[in-house]
Amino acid sequence: MRMDEPVPIRRAVVGFLLIALAVVAMALVVRPAIFSVAPPRDDSVVTLATASEVAAGPVRRDIILTRSHGWSGERDAGDGRVQVAVVVASSTAGGISAVNASTPDRDDCRVDIGVDRLTDCDGRAWTYDGIPIDSADPPLERIAVEVTDGSIVLDMTGPLGE
Repeated sequence: MRMDEPVPIRRAVVGFLLIALAVVAMALVVRPAIFSVAPPRDDSVVTLATASEVAAGPVRRDIILTRSHGWSGERDAGDGRVQVAVVVASSTAGGISAVNASTPDRDDCRVDIGVDRLTDCDGRAWTYDGIPIDSADPPLERIAVEVTDGSIVLDMTGPLGE
């Protein structure tokens, strides 16, 4: 190409459009394939914290669920979703335990993390495993826990034992 010839802009634009069209076509093919192979992400797989974070002390978190599963203290989060508070701690049995951070018989009574126990607005107390200190009190709703690659994953589809 000689120096005094005009730059072939039309050829460059056509080439760019062909490449862009190829990328869009590939995305239209690959994206549905990803969703057909990937496992569903629902309330049975809720990643809450890391194991090292919980090893440092109990953790209280509010989480959003895709729908109601009958947990105590569920609050409307809009669009059919609900919000639930959860406490995750090192278990006395040596693993990780997770409990609902709402008193079972009072949705308006929050469970807070104490120095060595969980307490609520009425002064009732539980171990970090959700076992009541006073046997007359109800236990907290326990949640199925799994540690996967250092992450704490909860099954929020319903309390353990139900």
